[in-house]
Amino acid sequence: MSYNKLRVARIVQETPDARSFVLEVPSDLADKYRYRAGQFLTFRVPHPEGAFNRCYSLSSAPETDGLPKVTVKRVDGGKGSNWFHDALKEGEVLEVLPPAGRFVLNEGEAPLLLFGGGSGITPMMSLIKSALKAGTRRIRLFYANRDKPSVIFDAELVALLAAHDGRLEVIHHLDAEQGLTKPEEILAALKGFETAEAYLCGPGPFMTLVENTLLGAGMPRDRVRLERFEASGNDAVPVEPEDGDVIPSEITIHFEGKVHKVPYRKGLSILEAARAAGLNPLSSCEEGFCASCAAKRIKGKIVLAKNDIYTDDDLANNWILTCQGHCFGPEVEITYDVV
Repeated sequence: MSYNKLRVARIVQETPDARSFVLEVPSDLADKYRYRAGQFLTFRVPHPEGAFNRCYSLSSAPETDGLPKVTVKRVDGGKGSNWFHDALKEGEVLEVLPPAGRFVLNEGEAPLLLFGGGSGITPMMSLIKSALKAGTRRIRLFYANRDKPSVIFDAELVALLAAHDGRLEVIHHLDAEQGLTKPEEILAALKGFETAEAYLCGPGPFMTLVENTLLGAGMPRDRVRLERFEASGNDAVPVEPEDGDVIPSEITIHFEGKVHKVPYRKGLSILEAARAAGLNPLSSCEEGFCASCAAKRIKGKIVLAKNDIYTDDDLANNWILTCQGHCFGPEVEITYDVV
C-alpha cells in the first residue's frame, strides 16, 4: 500500500489545543479515499531522526461533508501532534495512506450509545453525523472533558442537537466541576439504552471504566466496540513455540490479487516477513491496537504477541494482526485481500 499526496485545504482551530485539517483529494484518487464514518487516516510525519506514522480519526462524515477532515489534539511531548500544530500550514502537502479501521456502524437501527473522552470525540462526530443523515437511530453521547474550553466541536454539537431534536442527546461531563467520571454516571447514561450498540473512544483509564461498567451491567461484549490510538502500556510478550510446534521456512501470503511464497524464520512477525520479501501491506501503529494491518488466517497456527482490538468472535473468525502475528506449523497461509 502506497502513500498519496493530499493538500491541506483548510485548518480550523477547534479549541486552544485541537485543530482540524481539511484535505483535498484529487479526482483520480477519489475512489481510493472513499471512507466510512469512524475510520481513520494514516500520515507519514517527517522527522530529523526518521519519518514515522501517525493515525488520526476522520471527524467528517461522507454523507454530510464534502472533504475529509481529521482532528488532532496536541499532546505534551507528542511528536506527531506537535508537528501538525506547529509545522503544518494551509496549502502544504501530506503523505497519506487510504482510509482504514473497523470502528464503523453496523447495519440496522439499534440505538447508539457513544462514550467519548477528550479527543476521543473525533470518530464519534463522524458516526453521529452519518447515523443522523442515513437512518432513524436514537443517539446518546456521553462526552467527558477536562473543562469547558476543552470541549471539541461544541458549536457543531449544539447545531446538531437543534437540527435533530429528539434523536440526539448529549451528556457533558467536566472533570473540573464533577471530578473524574464515575461508574454511576455510566450506568445513568445506559438507562433507556440497554439495547444499544456502544462505541468507546478516549484515554485508556476512561475506556476501561466505561467498558467494565457496561459489561458489568449485562451489556453483551459483542455490542461494545472500542477504538484505541494509544498503546495499552502492556509490552508484547515474546512468542515461543509450544512442545511439538515447528517453525515454517516459508509462509503463503495473498496480497493484491497475487499469491506469494515468503521466507520465514522464528521471531519474525508476518508483517516483517512480508516486508522483507518486498511486499508493502498497510500498517500504522504496529503495536496491536489499530488493526490497519489486518488479514485473515487461512491455514496454520498464528499466535498474536499483543491484541488490543480484536474480540473473541473476531479471533474465532480468523482475523489476525500481522504486525503481531507469529507463525507455527509446517504450512501457514494468510490473506490480506479480504480486508
